[in-house]
Amino acid sequence: MADHRSSSVLVTGFGAFEGVEENPSGLLARSLDGHQAGAGTLLGRELSVTFAGSARDLDAALALFPHPPSLVLATGVHPGDTFRLEQRATTALRPGRADSAGEMAQAAGLGEAPDLHTRFDLGRLEAALRRAGAQRTEISTDAGGYVCERVYRHVLEHTERSGVPGLFLHVPPLGVAGIELQRSVVLALLDEMLAALDLE
Repeated sequence: MADHRSSSVLVTGFGAFEGVEENPSGLLARSLDGHQAGAGTLLGRELSVTFAGSARDLDAALALFPHPPSLVLATGVHPGDTFRLEQRATTALRPGRADSAGEMAQAAGLGEAPDLHTRFDLGRLEAALRRAGAQRTEISTDAGGYVCERVYRHVLEHTERSGVPGLFLHVPPLGVAGIELQRSVVLALLDEMLAALDLE
């Protein structure tokens, strides 16, 4: 188990993809890289918008830590107007939509396996988002079936192996919430997640 009192935190996002020229999740990850959170430092990394490459990118980022991080927060954008906390990740990626490399969901090679769930109390985290200025929030059981779902699955598989807790947050487009608000909301979320771990 990671020592959350002193370890660092991994925050990931994505770059541009079809229909999203400016992805706030990637902007957030880059802007938070090196930021202090609690007693540790945030490592922010942008993952490729590909079924196969995103998992490799996540593993490469985790390998940068000399000791396991306190937690992993993966972020992505969705077309709605909410900050959406994802409760579960499945292996049921939706066919018919290619990733940025032109590959379909089969490239992830997930097969069938039981759903995985975050260990965080999402009701508590949702309240923290609202206190930080998020006007609309929701708790979701559908991470989208695209690359976001694939990454979340990989995050929670890492939790199963290592004990490092993980979560996926979908953020709204920049036209709904500007980057400064999104940054404040994400930092408040990370503070609440670390506080929750300190109570364990």
